[in-house]
This record gives sequence, C-alpha cells and structure tokens, in this order.
Amino acid sequence: MLKKNALLYLFASTVCFSSLGHAAEKDGPSAEEMEKIAKMTANPIGAAWMFWTQYDNTTFRGDKFNGTVSRTTIQPVMSFPLKFGQQDWNVIVRPVFQFYNTPNLGDVSIHGDGAMFAHGRSSGMGDTGLLTLVGPNREDGFVWGVGATQLFDTAENDFQGQGRYQVGPALLLAKLAPHPGGTNLGLLAQHWWSADNKTNRKDTNHTDIQYFINYRLSGTELIGMSPDITIDWKKKQGDRLTLPIGLGYSNVVKLGKLPVRFAAELQYSVISPDDIGSRWNLKFMFIPVLPSPFL
Repeated sequence: MLKKNALLYLFASTVCFSSLGHAAEKDGPSAEEMEKIAKMTANPIGAAWMFWTQYDNTTFRGDKFNGTVSRTTIQPVMSFPLKFGQQDWNVIVRPVFQFYNTPNLGDVSIHGDGAMFAHGRSSGMGDTGLLTLVGPNREDGFVWGVGATQLFDTAENDFQGQGRYQVGPALLLAKLAPHPGGTNLGLLAQHWWSADNKTNRKDTNHTDIQYFINYRLSGTELIGMSPDITIDWKKKQGDRLTLPIGLGYSNVVKLGKLPVRFAAELQYSVISPDDIGSRWNLKFMFIPVLPSPFL
C-alpha cells in the first residue's frame, strides 16, 4: 500500500513541477490575457490546464461522533481537444488525490450515550478519484459535459476511505456569464456504486453534487459559493443528505509570471445527518494555471 501511494504522490508531484517549470520559461500574461485565463478557469469543461490544490477543514457534529477533519486535495486538471465534424470539443481528465488528517477512529472509547471518542489523530492518503468528462468547447453561455467517475481503494486507513472500487456516471450543466456583472450558475453531479466483489466492506451507493453560484465582480474576480451536496443512499432517510451553503471570494493573480487562481470560502450545512454530519467547512484553494500543450 505504501509503495502504491508513493507512486501516486510521485505522479502528482511530477505533473506539478514539470508544468510549473515550463510555465516559468514564458513571459507572464498581459492584463487582457489574465481576464481570458480567469474566464477559462471558471469553466469546468474549458481548455485550461490547472494544478488544483484545495484544503478543507470540516467540523463534524452528531449523535455518534464530534470532531474535526482536514483534507488536502490535489487535482491535476487536463483538457484535450477533440473535433466532431466542424465542432470543437474538450475531454477533461481530472485525477483526485486526497490526504486526510482525522481523529484516530482505530482507537476509540464509547461513551454511555453511545458516542465515540477518538484517542489521538491519524494522517494518511484517502481514496483516489478519476473524473472524465466530454463536452463542446464553449467560452460562455450554456455549457455541458457527460462522462464517468471512479473511486479507487488507496486509503491508508479503513476510516479514511470506503475500501471499495466504485464507478458511476458524471454530468455537468452550467450557464457562464460572458462579461463582468453577470452570474455563473452550474452543477457537477457524480454518482458511485461499489463495483468489486469485496465482502469485508459495505456496499456503496452515494451521490455528490457540487453546485456553484458566482457573481463576476470583475474580469478576474468572483464572489459566491461552490459547496458539495452529498447523499448516501445506504443510510436511513434522516441521515442521507448533507446540504451546505456558503460565501467566498476568488481572484486570478500573477505569481511571478504564472497565473494563479486563489479562493477562500466558508460553508455551513443547513441539513446534515444526525449520526455524523458536517456543520462548518472552511475551504482554501490555490490553483496554478498551466500552459496547455494544445493552445
């Protein structure tokens, strides 16, 4: 397991540093080019190549467990152009590497009310995702994409992953404002079912819907939210749904000669499971925009 995880981490690091080195060789983009880059990074099926790095600190509250979980997510976003007749399309490939710091649920005490108390904390790699989308290449207006999503069992601890290979469909729908003063609206829905023969872990059947509502303050700035609605269809009805709302700010700036999108957002779950549910989440994003080999 450690060898497999080390290879995944090496792959992610190699993509990052080789691309950043290539970017540093070029002159930095102009103000007009920065606006175009910012618009591309707000398009989930656009032509931008990005090294998406995200940190989430989430507070959980419930009948069975209280605690804080932090997660660092690394997502190289790669866009490959396709030609269907006279129309330009993009294929988006997004591997998702997750690293957790959680209460050590491998060493817990059970209180009289049935709640768990974890002794110490544990860090490790979580399950690895792979999202693939295909859709028309459009700068703004109505954009869409369809594809497949997968989760691989790479977690170092049983409580930091689901222990199953999972696969399912993915759908993107969005309306993107062409100019500042407009609003970007959209959602990326993914669903997974367990698709292996393992009997030592529970079957999975769950949905993640990331929705975004962002107002374009300027050519590079956004204000709004992009939370994740989650539904675990295997749980009883009152514990299935997590529905957060939030408020955040995002901008694209130059770091040296490299364009970088950064963002911060605070989210609160207005609906969450009674047993173990997220309440507050503080999210930071740092996203270098890399030169596409196709542009």
